[in-house]
Amino acid sequence: MTKSHHRLVLAAIALFCFALLVYAYFLQHGPERQQPCPLCVLQRYVYFILGVVALIGAVWPRRSLMVSAALIAACGGGLALWQVMKGAEMTGCLRDPVGIFVNGLPMADWWPEYLFANGGCADKFYTLGLPVPVWSLLSFSALFCVLAWMALRTIKRT
Repeated sequence: MTKSHHRLVLAAIALFCFALLVYAYFLQHGPERQQPCPLCVLQRYVYFILGVVALIGAVWPRRSLMVSAALIAACGGGLALWQVMKGAEMTGCLRDPVGIFVNGLPMADWWPEYLFANGGCADKFYTLGLPVPVWSLLSFSALFCVLAWMALRTIKRT
């Protein structure tokens, strides 16, 4: 894979992350009015950070950026897995340490209609037959696989 291919893939990853953030906004403010839980909001932060790192990598492709992006995707996947596995049990997630942390972040005050968690972690919303956290887990997993593969291919070339 050449640098131009890396740039193209990283730009596509950035676009994908930002498109998911737009879709999350639509889910929240569209016809279904799905309110995000604290774990959803944390995943929004991860998608944003991953999109920014991928965008920087698209302009300036470096192995360190690909490894960083892969680690960020793994962290997002961990959050999504936590939500899939434990979300149904978290009925009071707005009053637990995660909810207090998320809603105490300065960004929750800067853009409260998007980054303030006011939904429950046990709430189930579906898109194309799967719960939204499952889609997020699948997305982070796919992004991690692509980024890790790219980082490994870069190591083999050097």
